[in-house]
Amino acid sequence: MPDPPRSRCSRTSPTTWSSCSGCTRGRWSAFLSAAMGGLGFALPAAAGLRMADPRRPVVAVIGDGAALYGIQALWSAAHYGVGTLFVVLSNGRYAVMDRLAEAAGAGRVPWPPFTEVSVSGLATALGCPARRITGHTGLTAALDEVIPSLATRNHPLLLDVAVTPDPGFTP
Repeated sequence: MPDPPRSRCSRTSPTTWSSCSGCTRGRWSAFLSAAMGGLGFALPAAAGLRMADPRRPVVAVIGDGAALYGIQALWSAAHYGVGTLFVVLSNGRYAVMDRLAEAAGAGRVPWPPFTEVSVSGLATALGCPARRITGHTGLTAALDEVIPSLATRNHPLLLDVAVTPDPGFTP
């Protein structure tokens, strides 16, 4: 791909993944929120980036907890024909908030995990096509299929990627 896709990522656990993925080559190719101050910002920011420059591919990488803060951006992306690829790493938790509470000595967090929430189901209900991905092979196949058409897409796609919670993760 001559122009690298623009990636948008909330500054949470997916940041490391997106920084190492090879998608963040070149000037203006990655936009990260500052110091965990923008939970949920990736979905609307990615849609806005693509609307501002429809010729540039845009990939948003975000965790499911952060995605729930701005999930309605998927409706806008679908309604306005925004060809962004949304990759949601789903562990059914607010992992950053869990770890920050533990680090502060808060003990057991007052919010429960939300393993019954289907991000791909929410996306579909908002009019955004979505696929649930449950393994590395499925993710590789989906990316191999979608990446070549990113520059010309005129509709969004959400990949809801099941990941195992990482108890050693530190924000």
